[in-house]
Amino acid sequence: MKLSTVFAVSALISSSLFSHFSYAEGRSIEYGEMNQVRDIATNQTKSKYFKTAFKLKINNPDIKFSDVKIWLEREGQVIANAVIDIEGNISLPILPQDEAEKTMLHTNKNKDDVGISLYTDVIPLDSALLKYSDVFVLLDDINAFTEQMAGGFSMFIPSMDEIKFTFDAPATITVKDSKGKTKTYKTDDDFVIEIPKKKRWMQSDTWLQFSALPTRYEPIN
Repeated sequence: MKLSTVFAVSALISSSLFSHFSYAEGRSIEYGEMNQVRDIATNQTKSKYFKTAFKLKINNPDIKFSDVKIWLEREGQVIANAVIDIEGNISLPILPQDEAEKTMLHTNKNKDDVGISLYTDVIPLDSALLKYSDVFVLLDDINAFTEQMAGGFSMFIPSMDEIKFTFDAPATITVKDSKGKTKTYKTDDDFVIEIPKKKRWMQSDTWLQFSALPTRYEPIN
């Protein structure tokens, strides 16, 4: 089953908090595409705040996570068994891509009963004082991730160049650059602050000071 590129990328950029798309809904599929996505997300991203996960999706209420078996097979030999945790996260090895192209992913359940979805998420910010580049490198990762997944359709995908921070009360974010200059952003009527990515801030010792941590943040174009 081939990945629906346009749908996948649209889902990814529509919301950074648990956007998802159906990736696999069959007893057997080629592992190459899933392996490539895992490799990009694991080995080619720089932000500690961007994460992806393949999750088991169950459509039959009579089936539990523990009933489902997923494994990789190449040339008739089982080379790995997936670990599925209590939240349905699927753990599988990242293979050299040439090997992955020759590998099949199998499940013991019918395609109408179970599927696999790719979820993208951002990890909550962990400090009220953060280096600007540590936060905004997230945009580089998301843009690179969507571009590689979109392939020839990448020209139709807008680049993410701002981050939207949402709070549950009035708040401020102060940007302090390497020269000691500050710029303070205040929440609007919806308790939202939007801050652009700026090259000079990315390349210098610039910091973000939050009056309170946001309840949500997401890339926007």
